[in-house]
Amino acid sequence: MADEHHSKPIDRMLGLVPMDAVLRHVDVQAIIDRLDLNEVIDRIDLNEVLDRVDIDRLAARLDLNALIGQIDVNAIVDRVDINAVVDRVDIEDLVARTEFGRLVMQSTTGIVTRTLDVARSTGVGLDQFVIRWVDRVLRRPRGASSGGPPSLVSSS
Repeated sequence: MADEHHSKPIDRMLGLVPMDAVLRHVDVQAIIDRLDLNEVIDRIDLNEVLDRVDIDRLAARLDLNALIGQIDVNAIVDRVDINAVVDRVDIEDLVARTEFGRLVMQSTTGIVTRTLDVARSTGVGLDQFVIRWVDRVLRRPRGASSGGPPSLVSSS
């Protein structure tokens, strides 16, 4: 109660003193120099401060074009490890999900089939060539050769 009794005369006296005149004589830098900023920061509850931030209002104030204009895309790309990115890609799954995968399968199957057909035709032609030469070496008359092993040649 004594503090209340004394505060009223002080309030009246402060009301008589022009505050601007008093503040002009205050050395603000000396006050700042005496502050322990780490102690002040330790007292701040950042979660409480962040709860007060209106993200939508903050985002509305951003100039995204200016921000994007300041980004050095080449510097970002230079920092990307392309080998690591490629290692993470499942090429087989990617190809399987595309029309390209089906085309590759069809093309590969077609190429293998045509190659086997060519190899068979070449084998047949080579067999006929060998038979003709064997017939000449053995001096068989033309058309006298059986054309192959008895079990494979029909008796017509």
